[in-house]
Amino acid sequence: MMALEGVAGAVTAITGFEKGSGKTTFLNHAHAIARHTGPVALFTIGVDGAQKARDSHLVPAEITVAVGDVVMTTEHFARTASARFEILEALPGRSALGPLLVGRTVREGSVTLVGSEHLSVLANLLERVAQEKWAHSVLVDGAVNRLTQIRALGNVNFAFTARIDRSSLGRAAGRIRNLAALAQLPRVFENSPQTHWIEGIVNAERLAAVPSGIKALVIEDFTKVFLEPAELTRALGRFEFLVCQPLQLLCFAVTLRDVARDEFLQMVGPIAAAKVLFNPYEVAC
Repeated sequence: MMALEGVAGAVTAITGFEKGSGKTTFLNHAHAIARHTGPVALFTIGVDGAQKARDSHLVPAEITVAVGDVVMTTEHFARTASARFEILEALPGRSALGPLLVGRTVREGSVTLVGSEHLSVLANLLERVAQEKWAHSVLVDGAVNRLTQIRALGNVNFAFTARIDRSSLGRAAGRIRNLAALAQLPRVFENSPQTHWIEGIVNAERLAAVPSGIKALVIEDFTKVFLEPAELTRALGRFEFLVCQPLQLLCFAVTLRDVARDEFLQMVGPIAAAKVLFNPYEVAC
């Protein structure tokens, strides 16, 4: 099993294949590792916390922060958190849960992260973190349907979390196998008559419209690919894919239920297996 590396000193977006995939567990694990080199900024994107709060049987997940860490949350959650903060900045606008703020932890404890609905707020905040040296590393709790937007933030590592049981094994293994393949795609350096550029999303309809005789496709980056695992497998066999911006894949953080590790690793293949980090709190099987 690989050891988690690459989070210290970097911006890492953590996204799950679905709700309950283990994002919060992985976030806390990555946070503990990144803390070895200095304070960590912990943010979330979108309104996931707000959506959970409106659900009668779900509550926003809390994360544990240490002294010096920086978070984005609301006034309400800052007041009710077991951690304590000094306010660094009040953010423009408000979330569905109230006014947003950026705070530095002065007493360790737990807090609920809340994000802005506007990606520009997060982008500006990342610039402030770098300029003001508020933190050495950044962890962003992302979402699958926001990947294209997160990619626009620039030099970002991606970590994918997945909770896999016997019923979801086949589909999940296919998704992981294909994401690993996309992460390996080479950068385009020159054009040729047999190269076709696709701007924007890559779906089955766009692939069907590719002129005959085309051998290579150039896409912007992996977040633009909207293909089912079987569709992507066929496309990768039909075309040579090149990207304008390669994917910086940190790992697949996987939790297994009723599936042996060896069986799972065999299904995802050697390229993906090299990027698998099993849940550090899971009993090996």
